[in-house]
Amino acid sequence: MGIYSSDTIFGLKIYNFNDDDIANILFEKKYDKIMSNEQMREAYLLYIEMNNKNDIRFQYYTECSSTYGKETYFSWCPMSLNLFLEKFCI
Repeated sequence: MGIYSSDTIFGLKIYNFNDDDIANILFEKKYDKIMSNEQMREAYLLYIEMNNKNDIRFQYYTECSSTYGKETYFSWCPMSLNLFLEKFCI
């Protein structure tokens, strides 16, 4: 029982936290379709240009489902650096 996310990526959020622990969004895009290789490359090129990569966090926008209902919905899910590099380093 619970919430399940798919591995399809419809968007990406790259962010860090400032000194007051408030999220500072550096990149955020959502699409109506699964992200294309060109859209993923754009996000990856932005990431490699960033100075302090140690504080960067990622979330991906994906389709989710729940055992409590039959409908699917979209939600932001955490993404590790390794998964980001695997999916976006095209």
